[in-house]
Amino acid sequence: MNSPFDIKNQRDFDENTEKLVAAIDKINNTPSLPATIAELSRLTGLHRNAISNRGWPNQKLKLIKEKRKTQEQAETKSTINKNPIKVLEEKLDNAKNELVYWFNKNLDNEKQIKQLEINLERMSLARNDYETMLKQERDKTTELTKQLNIMRDLLS
Repeated sequence: MNSPFDIKNQRDFDENTEKLVAAIDKINNTPSLPATIAELSRLTGLHRNAISNRGWPNQKLKLIKEKRKTQEQAETKSTINKNPIKVLEEKLDNAKNELVYWFNKNLDNEKQIKQLEINLERMSLARNDYETMLKQERDKTTELTKQLNIMRDLLS
């Protein structure tokens, strides 16, 4: 009954099981990775249906989700039980840091506005200079055109 296909299928099954176990351990140890079949599929390269058909990976993922939920609730309780003065001091520090951030952002924006105003003034002056030069060149062109017409009249 042990055909080469059975041996190959068993070997593939075992390899995929090892991949699943490694990926589940990685998800368990890395809180930033979501505990979903889609993430497990991405990590192992197996199709979601192949993972779902096994059953046990889904149970392991549910356990990981429950574990994370209880950890989150425990962290929330620990922050609730903090000294109210420390909580207020932390909020004050955060507000100070935010104030410094926005103050610096405002200073940067004011510097940028001043630089843009300087650039605008330079461009306005340059525009005026170019308009003057254009007028002079047009005057020269009209004068040269007049002289050219006079020369043509003299030659004719």
